[in-house]
Amino acid sequence: MSGLLRALEQASVAALAALVILTGGGCQNMIQLAGHTPLRPVQMSPDSSVLEVFFVRFPYGQPEANGDLWNELDAQQVAPEVQQRLAMNGFRVGVVGGQVPVALAKLLELRGKPVPHGQGQEVRSCDWEAEPRVQRSHWQLRAGARKELLCSDVYEELPALVCEPRGVWGETFTRAQGVLGVETSSERDGRVRLRLVPEVQHGECRMRYTGSQGMLRIEPGRSRRTFDAMTIEATLSPGQMLVLGGMTSRPGSLGHRFFTLQRDGKTEQKLLVIRLAQTQHEPLFDPDQALPLDVLVEAEEPKPAAQGAKKEED
Repeated sequence: MSGLLRALEQASVAALAALVILTGGGCQNMIQLAGHTPLRPVQMSPDSSVLEVFFVRFPYGQPEANGDLWNELDAQQVAPEVQQRLAMNGFRVGVVGGQVPVALAKLLELRGKPVPHGQGQEVRSCDWEAEPRVQRSHWQLRAGARKELLCSDVYEELPALVCEPRGVWGETFTRAQGVLGVETSSERDGRVRLRLVPEVQHGECRMRYTGSQGMLRIEPGRSRRTFDAMTIEATLSPGQMLVLGGMTSRPGSLGHRFFTLQRDGKTEQKLLVIRLAQTQHEPLFDPDQALPLDVLVEAEEPKPAAQGAKKEED
C-alpha cells in the first residue's frame, strides 16, 4: 500500500513539473508575439481596384489649366466620336500615361505630399464653399459595382442645352445636380477599364424601383436624366490618371454646369482627376483562362483510330 502511495506522489510531482514547464513556455511565446499577429492582412477581392479621386478648384479661365495642361494629355484613349460629343457639350477629357504634367502637378499640389495608401473610402458630398482647393479621397470598387460621383452643388434651376446625335434639345431641371456614374471592370492583363456616365439628378428624393442581379429593389433616390451617348471609357494601368473638366468656350453647357461653381460672387472652375492607385489582379485564377470541361473530357477519352488499328493487326 505504501508503494502505491509513493508511486502516486511521484506521478503527481512529475505532472506538476510538466505543467510548470508548459506554462512557462506559453508565457514566453506570448511575450515574443507581443505587437505581432499570426493573422494575414485582409486583401481585396481579385476583381477590386482602388481609385484615388482628386477635385481641384482654380480661377475661371486660368491659362495653364485651360491650355498647357490639355496639350500634354493623351486624348486618344477615348473614342473619337465620344470626344466630339463631349466637346459639343462642354466637356474635355484626357489621360496621363507617364510623367505627370507640370501644370497638373501644380494644380494637385503634389510637391512634397506622398500618395496615401490604405483601404478605400467613399467620396462624400462636398460643400464647395468651405472645402480647400484640392480634395483627395479613395474609392475601393468591385468590378461592375456602380458608384456616384457628385460633381456640382444642387442648382435650384439648371437650364441645359444638350447636343446629341439625334439633334439639339434644351430642358430646365429643378433642384438638379451634376453626377457621374462610375464603374470599373478588370482586364486580363491587369489593367482596369474605367467607365463614367454623365447624368443629371433632379427633383426631390423619393423611393424608386431599381433592378440588380435579377431582383427588384426599392431604394431612395431622385429622378435622373442619363446621357449614354457621352459615356467615357478608358483603360488605365496602375499609376495612370484620367482628367475630366469643362470648356470655357461653352458657357451654359452640361460641362460648364458640372465643372463650375460660384464662390464669393465669382465663378471658379473645377477639375476631376481619377488615378488608378491599386489593383488586385490574380492571373493564376483568371476564370477567362480556365480550360473548358469538354476539352478535358476529349483529352481523357481513347482515340477511335488507335483502336481500329489494333483490330486490323489482330
